[in-house]
Amino acid sequence: MKQRNTWQAPWSYREGWIITGGLAILGIVWQVFLPAFKAELPRWPGNLILGLFFTGIIVSLYWFFPKSSLVKWLSSVPAAVTSASFYCGLAILMGIIPQQQASPSALINLTGLNQLTISWIFALANLYFLSSLGLATLKRLIPFKKKNIGYILNHLGLWLALTTAALGSSDLQRLHMNCYEGQPEWRATNQQGQVVELPIAIELLDFKIEEYAPKLTLIDNQTGKIAVTDIKNPYFSITDTPFQLGDYTIEMELYLPQAGLIGDRFERVNEIGSPPAAKLIVTNTVNQQKSTGWVSSGSFRQQPYAFTLNERHSLVMLPPEAQKYQSDIRIITQEGQQLSTTLEVNKPFKLGGWKLYQLSYDSEKGKWSTLSVIELVRDPWIPAVYLGIFMLLAGSLFLFREGTTKRKKGENHGLD
Repeated sequence: MKQRNTWQAPWSYREGWIITGGLAILGIVWQVFLPAFKAELPRWPGNLILGLFFTGIIVSLYWFFPKSSLVKWLSSVPAAVTSASFYCGLAILMGIIPQQQASPSALINLTGLNQLTISWIFALANLYFLSSLGLATLKRLIPFKKKNIGYILNHLGLWLALTTAALGSSDLQRLHMNCYEGQPEWRATNQQGQVVELPIAIELLDFKIEEYAPKLTLIDNQTGKIAVTDIKNPYFSITDTPFQLGDYTIEMELYLPQAGLIGDRFERVNEIGSPPAAKLIVTNTVNQQKSTGWVSSGSFRQQPYAFTLNERHSLVMLPPEAQKYQSDIRIITQEGQQLSTTLEVNKPFKLGGWKLYQLSYDSEKGKWSTLSVIELVRDPWIPAVYLGIFMLLAGSLFLFREGTTKRKKGENHGLD
């Protein structure tokens, strides 16, 4: 059998991997020697025009040149496999290499692997994969046959989701706004640190935190490290007393959610920055000696207070962890309309094309924070992406059903 030469039609996986390697090298060369020209797509309406132009080229190639070597190759299985491998390989790199930040490796910074979404290698991988996927879909779509519905929905949905996600990346806005109580704010900061003025203003009315009960642990006085290393979790909630920590049994005599240090004891107070405190009874299980003392987590206004058991060990209280936090806000539009709502983590508020998320707060002040950090996200292309995903799922279900039906027919045929 005569061996086929490289680049002899019809092309196979060998040429596919060569093309993939060539595009990867070309993308890296462009990135290194043209660092000022990032592969960024234009914003609306430029991205829409570019998308229509790309779609028009794909359709025109298939419609007018269906028998050409280029169209046959891009719609072939080897092209699909190699282009998908190229695309997925870069997607894996995105998960391995931290993106949108400087890398300690000069090589990664130079080749743009830490900013893959705006790199030339990713742009070429996208172009290769979407061209192959688009032409493969048209191959089953024209002429239309009912038996190809599942394949068409599956592949066209994937093509639509990936294409619109790429085109919409330039219109995606992800902003952070620092809102202080009683101060309406209409300025936010984007990921590049630039200040963006918004058509809405947000006023923080109240910020609330629900906290878990503080935890206690035993530390070594010499090193300041955790003294108990023979158990999986050396931290115990104050509400779990009595419990055992090393050679000590800890019991709680009194707990004050907000307390102030007066002399050598804590008293209940109701002032900003008053941390929790507890009076503990500790029994040394080795010599049965008991001791009583106070412990407090401290706050931005008060120093932590440790219960020194002996020369070796002390009990300390960790600052309470947030269980739930939320912001009561007022939104003021340019037209003067006012809306009041409550933002919670993972419960965004929708306003026009924006989604408002509760992001963070002043962790140093904790429940006394007068700052709430709100994230504002606007992605006008997301409906098209979702449409593509739904088509992809529908096509997968259709193919699954079709495969099940064929298998049952085969089983019935075998029984006859």
